[in-house]
Amino acid sequence: MPDDPTQEPEELDVAIATEVEQETSRALNKETRQVLLAVLMVAAFMALAHFTPLKAWITNVQTWKGLVREFGWMAHGIFVAACAIVVMLGVPRLPMCAAAGLIFGFGEGLVLSLIGSTCGSYGAFVLSRHGFRRAAESRAEKWPWLRKLLKRPSIMRVFWARQLMVPGIVLNVLIGMTAVRHSRFLIGTLLGYLPLNVAFSLVGSGLGKGNLAHTMAQLLAAMAVINIAAWLVYRMMKRQHC
Repeated sequence: MPDDPTQEPEELDVAIATEVEQETSRALNKETRQVLLAVLMVAAFMALAHFTPLKAWITNVQTWKGLVREFGWMAHGIFVAACAIVVMLGVPRLPMCAAAGLIFGFGEGLVLSLIGSTCGSYGAFVLSRHGFRRAAESRAEKWPWLRKLLKRPSIMRVFWARQLMVPGIVLNVLIGMTAVRHSRFLIGTLLGYLPLNVAFSLVGSGLGKGNLAHTMAQLLAAMAVINIAAWLVYRMMKRQHC
């Protein structure tokens, strides 16, 4: 019988808690390196573009964004649907976050990427409850401690799991195999996706700016966001074992 979703998550034993802490630390370091690499690549490209004939590329991007805006809500709907589908199929969401920032700007891009990636994860979560989970279950064997962490997932545990370097499709399926409430899954996933979605939407938005100073400001903001998020998650991890 599945666990009662009203029950509070049980405490992790010391060995599992220690392993989760180690995995979280590794994941946060890797996320920071990913954002730093993206920031450096965009900064180098935009600096080159502003002082070489590549500047025409920036003009073309602005023209392209204008064409997208002409489609209005249809463009938003198409992007959200495309993002949801690729995330549901197990494709990493971060390139979609950067694309959203580039195409729609930071604010709209962040909202659209959050909606799309959360809906895609929710789709995989629902499908896992109808038997579409065998492949992801076999992949989950690489992280034996993960099943213990997600045995009775609270919002905080779903949030925490989203910070780990574990494929999203694996998390969606493992959580779907529990009796967790749909609302807990959605809220935990939305909050868990927020830090990296913010960072990569900023990076993507900076890629198409006509002003180099604006680009650099957004790239610095992306680094600030991911470092603050990593610090907060690390503090939470040290204060409690979920």
